[in-house]
Order: sequence, then C-alpha cells, then structure tokens
Amino acid sequence: MTIWKATESDEYKLKPLTVSDIKDAEERLEVRLPKAYLKILMEQNGGQIVYNAHSSPEPTDWGENFVQVEYIMGIGKENGILGNSYFIKEWGVPEGLILFNGDCHSWLAFDYRKVQSDPEIVYVKSDSGKLVKLASSFEEFLSNLYVEEEEEFDFDGSFEYKFYSQEEFERLLEKNESEELVIALGTLSQGDVDEEWLGKQLVLLSKHHDPYIRSEVASDVWNYLTYRLDDDTLLQLIETFRVDTDSDIRMLGEMIVEKLNYSYDQLKVDIHLRSMVSFSLNGSIYHLNNHSGQWHLSDSERDLQSFGTVEELLNQAVIEGKTLEQIWNEVKIL
Repeated sequence: MTIWKATESDEYKLKPLTVSDIKDAEERLEVRLPKAYLKILMEQNGGQIVYNAHSSPEPTDWGENFVQVEYIMGIGKENGILGNSYFIKEWGVPEGLILFNGDCHSWLAFDYRKVQSDPEIVYVKSDSGKLVKLASSFEEFLSNLYVEEEEEFDFDGSFEYKFYSQEEFERLLEKNESEELVIALGTLSQGDVDEEWLGKQLVLLSKHHDPYIRSEVASDVWNYLTYRLDDDTLLQLIETFRVDTDSDIRMLGEMIVEKLNYSYDQLKVDIHLRSMVSFSLNGSIYHLNNHSGQWHLSDSERDLQSFGTVEELLNQAVIEGKTLEQIWNEVKIL
C-alpha cells in the first residue's frame, strides 16, 4: 500500500529520482539518508501523504499529543530537502537538522546533530529551538503515522464570523475585553478598514499590559499589514516590539524588519526555493509564481506575463515600464 496521496495538484511532488540524484544529495548534505526514506522516494519523490498526523509526547502547535504531517519533502531544491540550509539560516533552526516538513514556525526533521546516518525524527520550534523526539528512526516514524479526525463544528447558527466597526472596536477598548479584542484585531487586520485609524489602535495596543494582546498586534502586523501601514507607524511598532519582555514579540519585530528590508538578491534566492513571492507596488498586488510549466508575473485576477524559466522572469518581467530589479526598492513584500 502506497503512502502517497493521489492528487492532481501537489507542489511537493518533484521529478522522479535517479540513483545519481540520491548520491549527489548525500554528498551535498554530508549524511547518509535513511533507507526507509529513500525507499518511498523511489516510488514518488515527495508529496502529500494519505495520513495527516503522528503522535507527540508533548503539546505542539497542532494539539496536545500529535503533530500534523500532511506531506513529506523529497529530494530537490524547490519544496525539497536541498533547500534545507536556507531555512536553517532564515528561521534559526539548530544546525545538523534536515527538515522534511514544516511551516517556518515549526518543523519535522532528521536529527543529524550527533550522527551521519540512522537519524532520529524530531519536532522543532523555530522561535525557541526546542526539539522533541518523535521516533528513533524514519521507519518507526512511518509506521506510527495515522489519520487524525478533524473536529466537526456545527455551523447552523452556532458560529458566526463577526465583522467589527471602528465604533464597536473602540467600545471593546473602553471595556478592556482582552479575548474579544484579540478576535477583533485579527478581523480588522484582514479586512477593508481605515488604515490610519487602525495604525493608531495598533500603536496603542502594542504597549498593552496583556502579552496576549501585544502578541496578536505583532503577529497581525507581520502577517497582514507590513505593506499596508505607513512607514512612521511601522517604525513606532518595531521600536516597541524590540523592547518587549516577550521573546516571541521581539522575534516578530525582527521578522517585520527583515520583510521591510527584503532585497532583490533575497528575491532571487526565494523564488527558486518557494516558487512564489507576492508584493505590493503603488497600491497594486503582484505575484511571481510557477504553474502550468511556466513562470508568471500575475495580479489578483490573471497572469500578466509568462516565461519559460525563472531567469527569464527575473530579467524580462516588466511593471510600469521597469524591470523587477529597477522597481524593487519601491515594493513592499506581503
């Protein structure tokens, strides 16, 4: 029975492997990859799997006793384990790990810190660097995968997505309703709102006594607002985040700075690794992405220009008569 999930669209399914590909990967990574891992990759080189979970001895981002495992990376640079060094550096993951699943904030990895073959399988948090052992081998890891049933919710009136007006939000501020403030912040940050007004609320709440609220402010700015808020507001928020007593908030502040200072050289690295980068220019949103065998410059509705290679995309794509390199100092990364 195959571990791989049959699906038409799978960004983690890479080109079929050869023995030479495996040898080159092991030489580059300076390890011996697990036999059980190579066995499933010879059937299919990475992709979504028919399981979605593995048990964990400690609470994780996904639950009290499990980690989510919906795909396994194969051997390749884009969406594969050969992009490992970039993510290790970018997210502060301990050296010696080879990541095969993750979302930048947490990962599953082969642990080669003390060995060059037969690694343990670990769960690792990017912010703390904490590692939790999940299995003694990849073979054991595979044998313990299972399907975690998704929690079912009754949407027949039991749950309502609430949109908050400015007046409702300001009333919450007066009452200091922390839990609902956090919900309202997330909603407003993703909605159509007066950004000058929202920026003032964020600056105020970035100094709130409740770290739960401060963390929501920092997270919302990082996820949704770096390209929408004005520079003065962002500067005030960054300076506040940098001196926060909470290490996660300080880290988010640094991540916001990195996003604001995102260079054209970094774009050239990321587009190879992630196959998609989105940015704002003069109020319009653009995407650089790979699909249907081509590389594209797109807006929110359609592909604007298409190219055969990523190098052609980087060198020949034009917005408002300028190349990507020429306009890059004016863009804001999403």
